[in-house]
Amino acid sequence: VRSRPVRRHFSGAVKRTPRASMWLARSSRRTLRPLWTPKRLSARARGSAVSASSCFGDGSDGKDGTFDRRCRSGSSLVGRGGPIAVEPGRPTFARGSSMNVDARPSGGFTARGFAASGASPPETHAFQAETRRLLDIVTNSLYTDKEVFVRELVSNASDALEKCRHEFLVRGQDPGSLTIDITTDEEQGTFSIADTGLGMSKEDLIANLGVIARSGSRAFVEEIDGSSSDDSIQKQKQTDASSAKSIIGKFGVGFYSAFMVSDRVEVFSNKGDGDGAGGAHKWSSAGDGEFSVAECAVGDGPDEAPRRGTRIVLHVKDSEKALATSAWSVEAALRKHSAFVGFPVTLNGKRANAVDALWTKTEKEVSDEDATAFYRFVGGGGSASETFTFRLHFSADAPLTVRALLFAPSENPERGFGGAGALSENAGGVALYSRRVLIQQNARNVLPNFLRFIRGVIDCEDVPLNISRETPQDSALVRKLGEIVGKRVIKWLTEKAKREPQKYTEWYGKLGVFLKEGICGDESYLYKDALVPLLRFESSLEKEGANGEGAGLTSLDAYIERMPTTQKEVYYLVAPGGRKQAESSPYLEAARARGYEVLFLYAHVDEFVMQHVRRHRGKDLVSAEAATFEAEETSEESKDGDEKDPSEREKKKKAALSAEKMSSLCDWFATEALPGRVTGVSTSARLVSAPALLTGHEPEAMRRYRAMLTMMSDEATAAKLDELKNAAALELNPKHAIIKGIERLRRDESEEKVRIAKLLAEQVFDNARVAAGALDDPREMVGRIHEILEVALRRVGEDDDAETHA
Repeated sequence: VRSRPVRRHFSGAVKRTPRASMWLARSSRRTLRPLWTPKRLSARARGSAVSASSCFGDGSDGKDGTFDRRCRSGSSLVGRGGPIAVEPGRPTFARGSSMNVDARPSGGFTARGFAASGASPPETHAFQAETRRLLDIVTNSLYTDKEVFVRELVSNASDALEKCRHEFLVRGQDPGSLTIDITTDEEQGTFSIADTGLGMSKEDLIANLGVIARSGSRAFVEEIDGSSSDDSIQKQKQTDASSAKSIIGKFGVGFYSAFMVSDRVEVFSNKGDGDGAGGAHKWSSAGDGEFSVAECAVGDGPDEAPRRGTRIVLHVKDSEKALATSAWSVEAALRKHSAFVGFPVTLNGKRANAVDALWTKTEKEVSDEDATAFYRFVGGGGSASETFTFRLHFSADAPLTVRALLFAPSENPERGFGGAGALSENAGGVALYSRRVLIQQNARNVLPNFLRFIRGVIDCEDVPLNISRETPQDSALVRKLGEIVGKRVIKWLTEKAKREPQKYTEWYGKLGVFLKEGICGDESYLYKDALVPLLRFESSLEKEGANGEGAGLTSLDAYIERMPTTQKEVYYLVAPGGRKQAESSPYLEAARARGYEVLFLYAHVDEFVMQHVRRHRGKDLVSAEAATFEAEETSEESKDGDEKDPSEREKKKKAALSAEKMSSLCDWFATEALPGRVTGVSTSARLVSAPALLTGHEPEAMRRYRAMLTMMSDEATAAKLDELKNAAALELNPKHAIIKGIERLRRDESEEKVRIAKLLAEQVFDNARVAAGALDDPREMVGRIHEILEVALRRVGEDDDAETHA
């Protein structure tokens, strides 16, 4: 480009000096835009110069040049004028420099970068690593627990056996014995692990063990994935797919975990083709960044390679002998991490993985005895008394590949010693595996927190792991896994509740609190609708057993199916004191008199559950304490009317206080007997046998919450919260003898009788508060009760004296 110097910011901003004219790109790979008319510009396309006018126009017509498609992709803009100045420190587009362009059919061109003419081409360099430092990081900073070296070496041995099995099956041959043998020697301070899989040649040892993060297992999977593209080789494809799923390793760093516990590692390996002459080699390293490879003999000696396979010998550090040379410690690591490896593992000649990976089998293939043994191994602590009520075999291939065997325990795992600790740590009850290898023992956040009581194994091949394979890496995918399995567990429990209702009811009585937590918890928006049908409650229609046994439980669905056509809402009653408290509650009278069923809630959390559910199958859930019933004839009154003379019902109506007297009595209660303690007093249309009841008061759960806030708050806040105790109204039963007696006493001219009337009114009010569970401290009415008893005894004494004199 021939022009005066032009200053150009690297970000794309362009400044033009006088007489400068050209086309410039604002940034790399952006469309070049005409900033001014080019005067003299040429293009080179495939070595031949093309005039500026043919590509852009020469500007003689005073118009901007236009793109000509004869400027093909790969052409270059060549500057013929003086150098183009840029900002200090920036490259200079000097005379003879070029800018590559890509032709576009739309009539423009795109810059692909530029380089000064005559300058050397850009050099490409590979990242370098300080091998000794990298090995030190992998050895000492990658894993949380040093016992993981057992898992890594067993996984490598399992992959070698799987490769051997695959190769022999493809050839149609028998691979023979495929085993992993571990030997510990406390006296010699060594840990040895040998497999009968495919060994490694000299080149394999150098390539696989001499290059950190090169995974031979991953290369094997990639090889068999690409080798079965021919659909006609169906059998080989199935073999390849099975082998690929069984391969564990992928990162190429697990082997180096051996250096966490050893001063020196020796690897004896033989491919197993022939007698081993020239095929058996010894690899040795102290983990200092160097290793050696030499030929070795084949045999059973300490410095000989096996006839087929690999033997790794760890010369354990003195500080790690308790971990790596103790048979008990190694066995514990095997049981924890590698109990379900697909090949037999022996430790000092004894089988170490006798329990099968039952989650890979169907439910019909697993007996109850095997399932019980498996449950005690993975979730029951090994105790012979630990049992489960239900088990679920679950498998899915989309959207994630999941295999799971889950159990619903018979007892609450958080009750008793150690239960609170599990709750505070938010630890799950399932173990997360990937290709039969343990990733997390008590996996957090895999299942929703309210399902932490579930025990068992979840094996997911698609979970991305961190390089140490100790935790999942993709939290979004783990959440997706949790949603899939969580919804399946809820569906499974729903099926069990329908097919085995009695068994489910017994189980719910012990572990139903977790399902209630799911409805009230943070994830309720995902699971609430599915959990509501699983709730169970006692009902006013169910009778308590003759031997004091609890009444049967019912679901909300069954309740709604039994509702009479006149009933529009689902009624429940909170009774922390149990069934007797519920049945004696004045709030039950109105619903029972109308033939309505009422659910009994005994746990304090139940009220929160109902407030979260609110509505089910089109019916509102309403507390019997807050329910409003129209002043209509009850079912009991209707029944009485069918059997008795109508005059009897008329006598009952006349026995009640008149509306005028009740209005006056209600005013007296509110202004003289209970001033400032109630928000109002009215005549009740729903009471049958109780003299009064409280309305508009706090629910049981809210009262407990307020009490907790009061303890944590200052005096001013506590006073405001305390005012909530008075936010209640009182309803009086005009037919009850106590209410009629108070009415007579308050109208008497005797001050003593009026005082007694007030005492009785206060006691009626406190009794209503007790029935509603709204009396925080019942001791405040003890003195009044004593005074009322004295009056009663005095009256009895007066009657006795009258009879004596008579």
